[in-house]
Amino acid sequence: MAFRLHSRLIAWNLVLVFLISFFLAFFLTSTQLALFMVLSICLTFTFGYGVRIVVARPLRRISIVSRKLAAGHLDQRLPITGDEEIAALGTSLNTMAQTLSEKINALSDGKQQLELILEAMKQGVMVLDRDARITLTNSSLRRVLETDRDLSRKTPFEVLRRPELDTAVHAVLDDGTPRVLEIEVGNYRILQANVAPVTNMIGKIDSIVVVFNDLTDIRRTERMRRDFVANVSHEFKTPLTSIRGYTETLLSGAMDDPKIALDFLLTIERNAQHLEALVKDLLTLAKLEAEVPAKRERFELKPLIDEQISSRAKALRDGAVHVMIECPQLQVQADRVRLATALSNLIDNAIHYNKAGGEVRISADLHNETLHLAVADTGNGIPSEELSRIFERFYRVDKARSRESGGTGLGLSIVKHAIESQGGSISVTSRLGAGSTFTIHLPI
Repeated sequence: MAFRLHSRLIAWNLVLVFLISFFLAFFLTSTQLALFMVLSICLTFTFGYGVRIVVARPLRRISIVSRKLAAGHLDQRLPITGDEEIAALGTSLNTMAQTLSEKINALSDGKQQLELILEAMKQGVMVLDRDARITLTNSSLRRVLETDRDLSRKTPFEVLRRPELDTAVHAVLDDGTPRVLEIEVGNYRILQANVAPVTNMIGKIDSIVVVFNDLTDIRRTERMRRDFVANVSHEFKTPLTSIRGYTETLLSGAMDDPKIALDFLLTIERNAQHLEALVKDLLTLAKLEAEVPAKRERFELKPLIDEQISSRAKALRDGAVHVMIECPQLQVQADRVRLATALSNLIDNAIHYNKAGGEVRISADLHNETLHLAVADTGNGIPSEELSRIFERFYRVDKARSRESGGTGLGLSIVKHAIESQGGSISVTSRLGAGSTFTIHLPI
């Protein structure tokens, strides 16, 4: 632009010189006219060069810097040179570039802060435009959906396959009233979707934001609580019904027959013992679930095992069960009470579910500062499809036999909590007809 302006000025000056020379040709000699033209042409080019220095070059710099600013290079600045008008134009461009740079930096910082806040949120967030298409999601939502795909420009239905969410989004776009609903996504997770409008300066709905709260664990806990209450009620109801029935029969006259009275009283005693065991196990489980820190102490493991076996001498004799202990003399540092509780329940199960004349093998060893304590039996074993559920409260593989043996269905749950509360774990291997092996893994 500056070059074209400079060329035009020279051209117009030359035209003017020739026009003046044409009129002066009537008054001047040829020598004077030639001298005039040479002098005029020199002055024209001198004037043009001056214009180039004073106007064209600054304008050319302004043109170059303007193009760079338009391309986004807001760090470009003009040197303030030239006449007053050009200097003012350069100052205005520099001020505009500085203002734009500050505003863009502020917007960038705000956007970055917003992204950091969204990424730090535990709730999943989905932002939709006026066409109900996704413009933004955070990592929490993608983690719940178990996807790393770009969800931009997709609809909620394409992502979640829940028509009720699509209906809620369009309803909010229509009337601006927030909606709350629960949906179940494909990976069996329950999400609470809070759908709300986002309005602009004039109060018009500009976008929709959907915040997802993962209720899966809460719903699972509620279901477990309901199941627990139902199971406890059932477990209490059976012996209580039996006690009440036999008591009413005795009071109705059966106590007059010594033999019947004795049988009924023994049944009442057996059910009362079952209730006592159930209450004891419930209290033990409640104490373990109270998250009281484990009390670590150093003690010999072999005497602890011997104590548990000695206290079950009668049960072992009645079932003709033989016990083998393979435990070296070693010291462990753990919660002695909780380890004894876990070992007690495992030994009880190994005796009760063993075959007549069977064997219980207790072995222990240390490896990588971890105690591996195994209790194996020669019973009927556990079906493979049942292994994942045996540590659930009140779950019984053989329900009839469990009740006959006086089991409460809480023993393995107690074992699991007693060991995991110390940072350990419990594993099981079993084969039908060949018995089961429960192994405690406890860092010492």
